[in-house]
Amino acid sequence: MLLTGNPAKISVYKNIYDHIIDAKYIPGQKISEKELSEEYQIGRTPLREIIMQLKSDGLVETIPQSGTYITKIDLKDAVDARFVRESIETKIIREAAVKITPSQVVDIESILRKQELLLGNDDFYHDFLKLDNEFHETFYKIVDKDNIWKWVQEISTQLLRFRNLRLLDKQFSWEKLTSDHRKIVDAVTNHDFEEASHLVENHTHLMLDEKEDLMKKFPNYFN
Repeated sequence: MLLTGNPAKISVYKNIYDHIIDAKYIPGQKISEKELSEEYQIGRTPLREIIMQLKSDGLVETIPQSGTYITKIDLKDAVDARFVRESIETKIIREAAVKITPSQVVDIESILRKQELLLGNDDFYHDFLKLDNEFHETFYKIVDKDNIWKWVQEISTQLLRFRNLRLLDKQFSWEKLTSDHRKIVDAVTNHDFEEASHLVENHTHLMLDEKEDLMKKFPNYFN
């Protein structure tokens, strides 16, 4: 995120960004500056700066004589980001399996337990996604690669959009996702770096496994 300025403007940007990533604003949806200005109680000038940043992020586009729209999901960009993340995260997890300390095991177990407890709740989706990001980010922190996590996130905008759309699918198995996380934690805790790397490779690969089904269900959401 390159946007600078007062905290209120940055807060509005983050809200709109998150709504696009989470598919609350759906791909192809037309957005109105007037309505956004009223909804977020922000002036038109800072709002235009926000929209310019969202354009730079690849999340909105302006079509002459038509208006401003949420971009559709760029599947090629998502596939490329998945390749980068898989390549990096398998190495991160191998190193984490060697270096993880007992206190760090407690931290990652805590995140996993929170995810498992959320499964029985109503409307757990957004809290679960935050914990999912926290789960993966923790391994980068264990090996002191926080900056790499941030860089990966910066190139993963379209992948995150695809992932979140996939998780909104009623047929998605949340239990499978938490089960994968449990297996990863067990392998890392046991310092089994080969198994941990193998599990993460499979886990990240799953991000785009259902792309054909999703494209059939949401044909207007993709380029």
